[in-house]
Amino acid sequence: MMKRLATGVLLAPLALAACGAEESIEPDPANSEDIAAAATTSPPGDPAPEAFAATAWRVVAEDGARYTTYLDAGGSYRDLRNGDPWQVGSWSYSDGETGKRLCLTPAAEGGVERCWEPGRMSGETMRATSGRGLTIKLERVEYQPPVESEAETDDDGA
Repeated sequence: MMKRLATGVLLAPLALAACGAEESIEPDPANSEDIAAAATTSPPGDPAPEAFAATAWRVVAEDGARYTTYLDAGGSYRDLRNGDPWQVGSWSYSDGETGKRLCLTPAAEGGVERCWEPGRMSGETMRATSGRGLTIKLERVEYQPPVESEAETDDDGA
């Protein structure tokens, strides 16, 4: 998801809204990373999820556009903009020496991996911080698995 989303968005992946001492950021629709997750200082609340497979996150851009990122099992993701397909790619989550990182790589040629450090959950929202210091607010939404194409579900192989 290399289409950058401005703040007000995800989890698109989730909504992106920074507040307090944090700078308000608008998700860039040209960069899906801007919708995935982390905060430099963790507010009180529940820890970030340990598993992101089969979760969905939404961010609302300053212009009102709604971006939703579905993190599917098997490491693929789908982004929607106002309910319409926007971008697809792969995702990974790790907890290593540099901390927890949720990374998204768009399938588009030349797609650049973008990583986010998930913050703590506060109800159904979570802040995420990019490697560049951009903080977004993600809203957890209902996960919907990908729809199988007719060719995949056709029993007689026709």
